[in-house]
Amino acid sequence: MIRFLTFLVVPLAFAAGSVAKAADTDAIVAAARASVEAALGGRYASVELTEAGRPAVGAPDGTILRAMPVAGRFPRERFTVDVQFLRGGRVVGKASVGFALHAGADGWVYARDAHGHEDAGSVAMERRTVDAARGTPVSPDELSGMRLRRNVRAGQTVAMTDFERIPDVDNRQPVQLRAAFGEITVESAGLALRAGNRGDVVTVQVDGATAPVKATVVDRGVAELVR
Repeated sequence: MIRFLTFLVVPLAFAAGSVAKAADTDAIVAAARASVEAALGGRYASVELTEAGRPAVGAPDGTILRAMPVAGRFPRERFTVDVQFLRGGRVVGKASVGFALHAGADGWVYARDAHGHEDAGSVAMERRTVDAARGTPVSPDELSGMRLRRNVRAGQTVAMTDFERIPDVDNRQPVQLRAAFGEITVESAGLALRAGNRGDVVTVQVDGATAPVKATVVDRGVAELVR
C-alpha cells in the first residue's frame, strides 16, 4: 500500500533547511505536487499529474506550508491535496489543490465482457499496461476462490474490487443438510435460501418439508441442522 508522507514545504526553490514564506497560489500548488510526486516515487512506468483545481487565495506571509495525506484510496484518477498554513507551529488556515492522475503500470485487463458471479478462473484476461489510478492492478493468481461481484467490460482493468470470495454456501444453492440424533447422523438434500461461509447460520429449505430450517455452514455445500 502506498502511504503519503507529511511534507513541511520550503520556499519556491524548495531549498533544504529553508522556511517557506509563500504569498501566492503557485507555492501552494507546488507544495501539493511535491508531496504527490514523492508518494508516487518510481513505482510506475509513466506518470501524468495534472492540476485540476487551484486555490482561490494564497497563503499569508510568514507561514509554512504543509501538504496533508490524501484521504481514501491512492493512487486514483482524481483527488484533492489539502495544504495547511502554519505559523508558530499552529494551523492558521488551509487551501485545497485538485489533481488528475494517470499512473501507468504492468497489469491485466479483461479480454472479453463477463457477468457478475462468474468464477474468476473462467474470466478471460490479458496482460497490458494499465492505469493504476483507475484501480489497484491485480493478477489472476490472486483471484483463486473468487468470483465477479459485478458485470465487467472487455479492456477494463482487472481490479480486486471487482471480485468477492465465493461463499461456501451460495443463495439458492443445493446443499447437503446433516442432522445428528445421538450417534445417528441423517443427511437430507435442501436448498440454501441465503449465502454464508463456515460458521454462518443460513436458512435451508429441505426437500419435501413444509417449512425451512436453520443450519450452520460446516463446509462447501454442507450445513448442519441447528437444534
